[in-house]
Amino acid sequence: MIFRNIQPRTCRAWLSLVSPRHESCLYSTVPLQPVPPLTQTLQGYLWALEPLLPPEELNHTRRMVQEFGRPGGLGLQLQEGLERRARHTKNWITDWWVQWAYLESRQPLAVHSNPAISLPRRDYNDWRSQLLFASKLIAAVLDFKAKMHNSALKIICSMCCSG
Repeated sequence: MIFRNIQPRTCRAWLSLVSPRHESCLYSTVPLQPVPPLTQTLQGYLWALEPLLPPEELNHTRRMVQEFGRPGGLGLQLQEGLERRARHTKNWITDWWVQWAYLESRQPLAVHSNPAISLPRRDYNDWRSQLLFASKLIAAVLDFKAKMHNSALKIICSMCCSG
């Protein structure tokens, strides 16, 4: 009902006014993502499991993680492979992430791959309340985009948690 009044060529005309930005200029200021040290990865894995597993399963998992991370073990071999990949690619995880999150996973994208756009469930009374919510969401996205283009966003390093 809302789209009834939109002329067929409106979107095409608007898109022709948008200037394309080159990806290289966006990536030039972003530091390459390091491969986290194996010990940090294994500690994070155990930390994430603590509230989920009963004590006996957690102890078993700790033993398995120790075996995986031991000197000369499979973990170190895989870590060396990741570090080698990181030296030869712009971002060592991007291809895998795109393949899994967008091409192989059968889970809903918005919830499992794009948590930044996951919104709480809302009950709308009519199309006007939907339109109001959508317009507020679009305004917020455009504000965020303006901050990005003005370099007003602080880059946060999730690897070291120090910002």
